[in-house]
Amino acid sequence: MEAEKVTRGLPESPARRAASIARVGARYGFGFVFGGRFALRRRRDNPERVGTRLRLSLEELGPTFAEFGRFLSARGDLLPPGIALEVGRASAAVRPVAFAEIRTLVERELGNSLERLFPAFEETPARVGVMTQAHRVVLPGERPALVVVRRPGVRRDLLAMRPVADVTRRRLGDRLPLDPSVTVMEFAAHAAQRRDMFFAAQTVRRVRDLDGPWFPKVPNVYSDYSAARCITFEAPEDPGTLAPDQYQKVSDALIRLALEEGTFFPDPSPERFAVDGGSGEIWLSDPTEGFGLDPEMLRGIAELLATARRGDVDGVVRSLPLTGASVPQDTSVLRRELRETLGSLGGPLWAEHSLVEIRSRSLEAARRGGAKLQEEVARLFAALISAEQLGLERGGNGYSGTAAAAEATEKLVSRFRDPRYVAARTARKLAQPDAYADYPRQIHAFLDELKDGEVEVRFRHGGLDELISKVDILANRLVFAFLIAALIIGSSMLGIFSDTGFRLLGVSVFGLVGFVVAAVMGLALLVGIIRSGRL
Repeated sequence: MEAEKVTRGLPESPARRAASIARVGARYGFGFVFGGRFALRRRRDNPERVGTRLRLSLEELGPTFAEFGRFLSARGDLLPPGIALEVGRASAAVRPVAFAEIRTLVERELGNSLERLFPAFEETPARVGVMTQAHRVVLPGERPALVVVRRPGVRRDLLAMRPVADVTRRRLGDRLPLDPSVTVMEFAAHAAQRRDMFFAAQTVRRVRDLDGPWFPKVPNVYSDYSAARCITFEAPEDPGTLAPDQYQKVSDALIRLALEEGTFFPDPSPERFAVDGGSGEIWLSDPTEGFGLDPEMLRGIAELLATARRGDVDGVVRSLPLTGASVPQDTSVLRRELRETLGSLGGPLWAEHSLVEIRSRSLEAARRGGAKLQEEVARLFAALISAEQLGLERGGNGYSGTAAAAEATEKLVSRFRDPRYVAARTARKLAQPDAYADYPRQIHAFLDELKDGEVEVRFRHGGLDELISKVDILANRLVFAFLIAALIIGSSMLGIFSDTGFRLLGVSVFGLVGFVVAAVMGLALLVGIIRSGRL
C-alpha cells in the first residue's frame, strides 16, 4: 500500500505515456490506428468532425499535445482547412511546476543554494507556459530580475509521441497528408529550440542590436546566473500591465520584427511584456522561445512578398523555391489557385483583410496547387497570426496587423533590392573558393553532352500560348461565319436557278438535300468547337 502511494506520485515513463495516447485515441475513434484491443470500426466523418475529435484527444492528453495541435495548425499547406482550424484551437490548462522542483533545478544548474544566489525569489510564477516557466527574483545589489526555467515532462511526452507516430505511419501509409514520424521529429526540434537557453541569449543579442525605437526594450542577460536549463534577465523596477493601445504597438512591433529581421516568437503571451511604472517604457521582459531565419531564406521571402504584392502569379511560383518550398512539376493548377486567391483578396496585403484571412487563403491555394512550404517559413507565418491575435484580444477596437505587415514588407523588399546589398552579396559569393570549384566539372559535362548531341534547348514565351489560343478562337469563329454565309447563299442559288429535277413545295429536291447536308455538317462543326471551349 505504501509502495502504491509512492509510485502514484512518480511521473509516467514514455512507454506508459504512449499507452495512454493509444487509449485516449481509441476513445475518440482512432483505435483502428493501433489495432488489437483498440481496433474499432473506422468512422467515416467529414474533415471537420475528424478535426474536432483530434482536438479533443490532444486536449485530454495535456499541454504538450495541445501545443502539438497548434504546431500542426501551421501546416495549412498540407492539412485540410477544417482540420487545421480545429487543431489550432487546442488548449489545455498548464499547471505551475511545484516550487520544490524549481528550487532543485535552479540550485543544480547554478551550483549553489537558492538563498545564497537570490535575496528574494517569488514562489508564484510570473508566467506559466507549456515549454518554460518564469519567476521574478532579486539579485544582490537590489537588482530586479526574471529567471526562466525549462518545464519538466516535455521530453517524456516527445519520447512517447515517436512510437505512436511510427505506428500511425505504418498503418495509414500514404493516406495521410503528412508523414507522422517526420512531423513529430520536427515538433521535437521545434520544442528543443524553444527550450534552448543558449539560443535565447543569442536572440537577445540579435534583437538588442537592431536600430529604431519601434521595438520594446530587450533586457540584458545575467550570464553568471544562467545555465543550460535556466536563464536570468534584468527586469524593470516597477513592472506593470500594458494598456490596450500599448498591446497594439507590441503586436505591430512583433510583426515588423518577424518580416524585417526573420526573428519571431511562437508564443507572444501577454505575461512576456511589461511596462516600467517609472519611465513608461515597454519591455519584452521574457524573450525566450524565439526563432531566427537564415538570411538567404529571408531573402527568398522578400522575393515572394514582392511578387505577391504586385499580383505576379508566375513570379510567386518562381519565388517559392527560394524560400525552401517545393512546387510540383506541373504548376498549372498552382497558378490557377494563386490567381483566384489574389483576385479574391482584391490585391495582396489590403487593409480590409486580416493577416488570418490572407494566410489561410494563401495556404489553401498552396495545398490545392500541390506546393509545400518549408517548415520554418510556415512557423513564421503562424507567428504573424499569433502576434495579430495578441493585439486583437488585448488591444481591441478591431485591430489588424495588415498595415504593419505591409510596411514591413516594403522595408524588407527595399533592403534586399538595395544596390549596396546586391553588390556586397555578390562580392561575398565571389570571394568563396567553393563558388569556382564546380565550374570545370560543369563545363566538362556540358561539352560531353554537346559532343553526343544530347543538349536540348527549350524555348518558352510566357504570353505566346495565350496569344495562340486567342488567334485559334478567332479563326474558328471566322470559319464558322463563312460556312453559314456559304450555306445561305448556296441554298438560295439552288432554290432560285434550278428549273430541272423533282420539286417539293416549289423547291428543288436537290437544293433542299444540299441545304440539309450542309446544315448537319455545320451543326457538327459548331458542336466540336463548343466542346473544345474555343468558341
